Amino acid sequence: MSKRNRRRTPPKPTVVLDFGGVLSAGHDPVPSIHELLGGDIDALRDQLWAERAAYDQGASSREEYWSAVAAASGVEQLSEAEIDELQAADNRYFLRLDPAARELIHDLARNGVRLALLSNASESFGEAVRRADWFEAFTIAVISGEERAVKPDRELYEVLLDVLSHETGGVSIPSAVIFFDDRPENVDAARALGIDAHLWPRNGEERAEGAEHGAQIARRVLAERGVPLD
Repeated sequence: MSKRNRRRTPPKPTVVLDFGGVLSAGHDPVPSIHELLGGDIDALRDQLWAERAAYDQGASSREEYWSAVAAASGVEQLSEAEIDELQAADNRYFLRLDPAARELIHDLARNGVRLALLSNASESFGEAVRRADWFEAFTIAVISGEERAVKPDRELYEVLLDVLSHETGGVSIPSAVIFFDDRPENVDAARALGIDAHLWPRNGEERAEGAEHGAQIARRVLAERGVPLD
């Protein structure tokens, strides 16, 4: 048979989901952390997010991150047990899945769709994610703190594509990766690599009347791509 007459079977899509703002029910752990540390909540909020990027990139340790956050509340020193407590509170907050997102995961897994997680998160949170009961639906998780690279940097997406290629025993085709993220810059960076990326309006924030939930958008996009959800 000539090459011209050979038919190539299109690769099965892989659905890749961000975590914070997409799978998580909310995106503001500050009140939970403030309950433990007290002090000025605005100063705490500013410090928690100012230090977060370095923590998620693996550039600062768990001890360094939580010590810096605690300092904003006037707490000069933390014990190891207190650091454990703060990390656990942060994990508990983010590990509360949005109900519509959980249902989407369930439907995709039930239909044998390959699922992957791509998240800007610390190593500590990556460990917690892999212990979650729902994570059995996922094939892989690419966590920024473990890879020392964060979205929207090209490097983290390339790690994802490389891992997916090893999972399939071949070359990963970016256009067969359907990705959902709540940050426009992350979506744009993925599209620049040929990934089929879409914006998911952040969970936990007010939406205009009649606006679609991210899970609704995802279901429509996936149905258009022929991904089974029944």
